[in-house]
Amino acid sequence: MTPTDNYELLLGKINTFIRKYYFNNFLRGLIFLGAGLFTAYVVIALGEYFGNFSILLRTILFYFFILLNTVLICWLVLPSLLAWLKVGKTLSHDEAAEIIGRHFQHVNDKLLNTLQLKKLAAADESHRALIEASIDQKVEALKPVSFPSAINLKENTRYLKWALGPLGVIVIIALAAPSVLTESTKRLIRHDEYFVPAAPFKFVVQNKNLSVVQGDDLKLDLKLEGDKLPADIYVETGNNTFKLDKESTSRFHYQFSNLQQNTKFKLSGNGFSSAVYEIKVNRKPALLHFDVDLVYPAYLHKKNENLLNVGDLTIPEGTVVNWRLHTQYAEALQFDINGQSRKAVPSKENEFVVKERILKNAVYKFLPLNSAVSHCDSVAYRINVIADEAPSISVEEKPDSVSMKAFYFNGKIQDDHGFSSLTFHYTIDANGNNKSRDFSKKVNADLAGAQAGFFYFWNLKDMGINPGDRVSYYFEVADNDGVNGAKTARTTKRTLNVPDSREIEQQLNAGSKAIKDKMQSAIKLAGQVEREAQKLNQTLLNKNTLSFDEKKQVEDLMQKRKDLEDLVKDIQADNKKNLYNRQESRQQSEEILAKQKQIEDLFNNVLDQKTKELLQNLQKLLNDQQKDATRDELSKMQMDNKSLKKELDRVLELYKKLEFEQKLNQNLDQLNKLADEQQKLAEQTQKKGADQQSLQQQQDKLKQDFQEIKKNFDDLKKANEQAERKADYQNPEKETQDIEKQMEQSAGDLQKKNNQQAAKSQQQAAKQMKQLAAKMQKDNDEGESKENAIDAQQLRELLKSLVNSSFNQEKLMQTLKGTNPTDPQYVTLSQQQKDIRDNLKTAEDSLYAISRRIPQIQSTVNKEIASINDHIDQALAQLGDRHTLEANRNQQYAMTSMNNLALMLSEALAQMQKMMNKGGSGKGKQQSISQLAKMQQQLNQNMQKAREQMQQQGNQGQGKQGSQGNMSEQFAKMARQQQMIRQALQQIDRNENKDGTGVLGNLDKISKEMEQTERDLVNRKITDDAIKRQQQIQSRLLEAEKAEQEREQDEQRQSNAGKDLPPGYVKALQGYQQQKAKQTEQIRTVSPALNLYYKQKIKSYFDQLNAK
Repeated sequence: MTPTDNYELLLGKINTFIRKYYFNNFLRGLIFLGAGLFTAYVVIALGEYFGNFSILLRTILFYFFILLNTVLICWLVLPSLLAWLKVGKTLSHDEAAEIIGRHFQHVNDKLLNTLQLKKLAAADESHRALIEASIDQKVEALKPVSFPSAINLKENTRYLKWALGPLGVIVIIALAAPSVLTESTKRLIRHDEYFVPAAPFKFVVQNKNLSVVQGDDLKLDLKLEGDKLPADIYVETGNNTFKLDKESTSRFHYQFSNLQQNTKFKLSGNGFSSAVYEIKVNRKPALLHFDVDLVYPAYLHKKNENLLNVGDLTIPEGTVVNWRLHTQYAEALQFDINGQSRKAVPSKENEFVVKERILKNAVYKFLPLNSAVSHCDSVAYRINVIADEAPSISVEEKPDSVSMKAFYFNGKIQDDHGFSSLTFHYTIDANGNNKSRDFSKKVNADLAGAQAGFFYFWNLKDMGINPGDRVSYYFEVADNDGVNGAKTARTTKRTLNVPDSREIEQQLNAGSKAIKDKMQSAIKLAGQVEREAQKLNQTLLNKNTLSFDEKKQVEDLMQKRKDLEDLVKDIQADNKKNLYNRQESRQQSEEILAKQKQIEDLFNNVLDQKTKELLQNLQKLLNDQQKDATRDELSKMQMDNKSLKKELDRVLELYKKLEFEQKLNQNLDQLNKLADEQQKLAEQTQKKGADQQSLQQQQDKLKQDFQEIKKNFDDLKKANEQAERKADYQNPEKETQDIEKQMEQSAGDLQKKNNQQAAKSQQQAAKQMKQLAAKMQKDNDEGESKENAIDAQQLRELLKSLVNSSFNQEKLMQTLKGTNPTDPQYVTLSQQQKDIRDNLKTAEDSLYAISRRIPQIQSTVNKEIASINDHIDQALAQLGDRHTLEANRNQQYAMTSMNNLALMLSEALAQMQKMMNKGGSGKGKQQSISQLAKMQQQLNQNMQKAREQMQQQGNQGQGKQGSQGNMSEQFAKMARQQQMIRQALQQIDRNENKDGTGVLGNLDKISKEMEQTERDLVNRKITDDAIKRQQQIQSRLLEAEKAEQEREQDEQRQSNAGKDLPPGYVKALQGYQQQKAKQTEQIRTVSPALNLYYKQKIKSYFDQLNAK
């Protein structure tokens, strides 16, 4: 072993000694610690037990005992323990060597010297080897010595007596009188409590616990147990002493009121006191105040609100309520609403948040809670929800005063918070079709307010509604409920049965009959007023003043005159309505429209401004009791009623004539339409696989329609026979019988399922219908042209006679001016004036007769004639009195009226001539391209059939002579037909393309091709080129027909620009606007500060006023 190893071994033995040294000291310290602890405990416990120390002394002893033990541990135990664990400062090797050297005599200073030499060797390098050799020698000498044996642990047993002595005392006392130690130890540990001296009785508090909520009362219930009980018991709290209420010998109680904090007390009696009791006062959680944020639904456009300490709420449905609740001593907050509970969300100290979306009425409350208080007072609040009400709508429907296809709707919508839409819905059930079509239209209205009025115009002409359809309709309004979704309200669904063609015709005919009946009544009433005015005028002739009865007669006469005017106005309105509905229901020729317009003008001019002024003047004179002036006005009334009567009679006659023409044209149009349907049915019949039952039903329907047309022809015949001036009308009885026969034949063949033969009969019936319609149209046009020519000639003669009378009147006036009243020739001049009057009387009768046939003559003609007669009669009377100046004046007035009348007749004659020239100089009205195209198509079909017959005859030889003759006749007939079509086309070309625009195409080229066809037909040549040419002609005619239709539509649109609205639209709209303005003005009077309930009440009141 090297010297170094020996030295390290030596150090290890020293370290072992040091650890044993400190362990020995640790054991000794524990023994002395126990001796001190046990001794102090015995002394303090026995002293406290027998001394019954106060709280202060017990507290001092308690803390002295703890301090003593702490000092002993720190002094005797803790240093040795830390050194043994090598924590902190310990003995050095040199110090340990001294202790070891003192214990072992033979070691003495050897160990210490060895350690010192080691240090010297490290410092002296030159003698290091020598020193280490000396060290090694000494270490070898010390190896046998066991350094730890220098410490004898058993020596500590001699110190146990100091610990075992007091411990034995404790054991003895614990075995003999354990209460001595336990009682005193308990009092020392609970040094801050008061322990009463033992009494001959016990204070037993019966309360299960001494805990109350802040602000509550506590009833102390006390029971005494023992042999010697005191008569009175007192409670000591703070510096106050109170006597308990005695219930019995052993039972007492005392009431602690409004406890706000923890309260200590003790009981006493007969000099003995109880332990100190403490009433635990638990802090009561409280809701101090709260804020309410109301977030209204967005669709209400209402500003959000913040309320302070408002519990009861009245809010709209869907409002989000945010409560911010400020509490005191609350650890949690319970929110109860309608029986459901949940915890509020804490936001910060003593503040909670509750958020709830309110959809229905609710009762809610808040309960602040903490761990010590399980319940507390709360206040219930109520939330009244204003539900979003359903909208309401009311509509007043008014038909147009004129049009049968126009309706006006004045409506009102109401809701508490506005609307999202207002629409008009209608469903069309087509006549004879089970399919329905639904439509909806947006209605313009102010949807932002709580109520709004609206005006809606519904025109059936724009809705694709056909005669015979059934239309159901209603209005629907939707509110803007953003919570539950839009709620709707609709008006009662109404149904409109659109009359079919037959019903429309019946309504129009009924309207015409009513107009004629009213005109008859007006004529009678005008005659009655005329006669009574004349009679009353004669009565007043010899009266100086007006008596009461005469004044009453004048008033009655004026009333009749007003009734007459009202009746005439009704006739005007009825005629306007009837005329408008006729134009609305069917297309009419320009000629008929012109006549309707002329008669309408006559209706409108029956009453003029002078007629209205006449009654006003008469009323004024009657009030002023002016007899002579009243007679003059009665004379004017008599003349005016005479003129009115004649004009009404004239208009009635013209109206009947126009009605006859309208019905005739309508019947001919129906006949043409029926012919087309019959031809179409013939084509269907020829097809293979056609439904026999359907063909039979269609044929029966056509037969019924033709029977209706035939009946209309019979009615026209009767009406013509009853007319004052009969038209050149012949009832086509033979032709209709032939057509009926063909239709019966086709129906029979269909029943026999002989479709080919039935188709021939149907084609023949269609052909005969077309021929009959064309013939009757031609006869009517020619008859009308003839009548117009006669009327024009008579009008020329009347105009010539009137001009001659005007010249004669002027000559007479000049002669009269230079004639002395005493001249015998004066009488001759008076006779000449009578001759002029007589000539005019004849002209008057003729003019009145012709005016009943010519609507171009203005309605003022009769008034001018009456003026002429009146002034000439006055001139004659003045000539008889030789009042030349007055006579000259009236003659001048009469001549002026003659000239006015001549000008009117001249204008009427010019209009007639213009109409006659436009109508083709009596050759009938101009045919349309559509009619010519149909005629050309029929001709082409006949040419094709003729060509096939020629080919068959060529195959069979020349054939018989009779067949050749029939073919020649057929070719000649086709050539005439082509010539008629060409001439009609040339007439259209002259009239329609006279401005050079050529909107209908190159009609001249088509005419030249038709001329070539005529030459081929005359020469009996029908080649393939001829057939192709006919097809080209047909195609170009169809193109021209399309161009004509487009032009007519453009003209119709232009003529209807601004006229698509019915006559009553403007009046209905103005009425709505006036009502709306009135309501707006009323709304302005409502204070904006009023809440919704009172605003609605005021609006309801205004609505009731407006309804009255």
